[in-house]
Amino acid sequence: MTGLSALNGRNGRNGRNGRNGRNGRNGRNGRDGIFFAGGETSGQVSAALMSTFEGITRQWDATLHRPRTSAPTTNLPALSPDLAAFERHEGFFRNHIIDYNLDHLFAPLVLNAPTEVVLQEAGAATPIYTLPLPQGADPQTPFREVLNAYLRGQMRFVKSSAALRDERFDEIHVQQTDTLSFFGALMALDDNRTPWTLMLLDAILRFGTYIEMPVKLHLSATRPNEMSGFVQPIIQPPSHASFPSGHSVEAFAVATVLHALSTDTPGNAPYSAQSAFAATQPPTEASLLMRLAARIAENRTIAGVHFPADSFAGAAMGMAIGEYLVNALSGAAQTGAYRLETANIAARDFNFDTLAFSGPQKAFDHTPASVAVDGSIVSPLLRDIWARARAEMRIANF
Repeated sequence: MTGLSALNGRNGRNGRNGRNGRNGRNGRNGRDGIFFAGGETSGQVSAALMSTFEGITRQWDATLHRPRTSAPTTNLPALSPDLAAFERHEGFFRNHIIDYNLDHLFAPLVLNAPTEVVLQEAGAATPIYTLPLPQGADPQTPFREVLNAYLRGQMRFVKSSAALRDERFDEIHVQQTDTLSFFGALMALDDNRTPWTLMLLDAILRFGTYIEMPVKLHLSATRPNEMSGFVQPIIQPPSHASFPSGHSVEAFAVATVLHALSTDTPGNAPYSAQSAFAATQPPTEASLLMRLAARIAENRTIAGVHFPADSFAGAAMGMAIGEYLVNALSGAAQTGAYRLETANIAARDFNFDTLAFSGPQKAFDHTPASVAVDGSIVSPLLRDIWARARAEMRIANF
């Protein structure tokens, strides 16, 4: 968490100093925060990390350490011509190159109102993520009215969660512009030791905005404070629509990719994000990465700017994107499919414990290794970056 002065001055996650930035969010989720994590220049980040630690670390097994992966730390494949050329570009243009290659993997969104939203691999027929929209009793009712009525039914959760505002204030405030500091506290992210990992995570955060914003625009869901003056959010609500939650999409995509980078898939089988929720041995708990992602999303409801359903929709989308990227970049032949259980989540608050993969209360259907991955559309550049990120995240002997 120290020695990150190279990150200072990058003006947030875009790293573009405002020039030609497609995200337009003034550096939300930026890496500058990692430089300050725990440092004397930002006591609020330190306070936010402290309350997050208390919230997600329910049992600390002092004998358990992060799993070591089999990713090689020496004798990595030689730089491909693409990567060798890529390294000569300045950071601003590297971002554009990575963004182009990531965007190339996905087909345009299928915005099938009033029934569903679908995300697919480019050229594929099988979705990796399906978001069914709420259905009204009268098929003539405009779908946006149906969606807003569905969300309005969750106002009681916005009300009850407001009691946590004082406890979560520092987290909420910092996470407006920085979430990677929180993941950095878990995974020892460092611009000197893990530059390829951070480069990949930055790109995933940018892609999250790129893919979620058209959905928000299309669905145009109202935020809690627009429905009731009693909400009184403690941060300025974004001007764009509420559903799905962008913080949830991005946090769960990052958590999924970090979990895959730091663990091995048995027998080189396709990776499944569901594995991040399974305790490996008693008394360990499910992955702190997923607990952190859930807390980041939950904080948005506590702040008064999102409904729980926004976070459920975002979590499934983020895990679908992260799981696909892991499998595509690592050379796996299949990835999983996610489908939000829209009706099931209407009467439920969002938190880690409500993210069930099975049973009558499951939040989404997930079928691992059910969608074929077209390896021919994955650029050698992305595969090279993935291999180097895997090597960085391998824990040295201690």
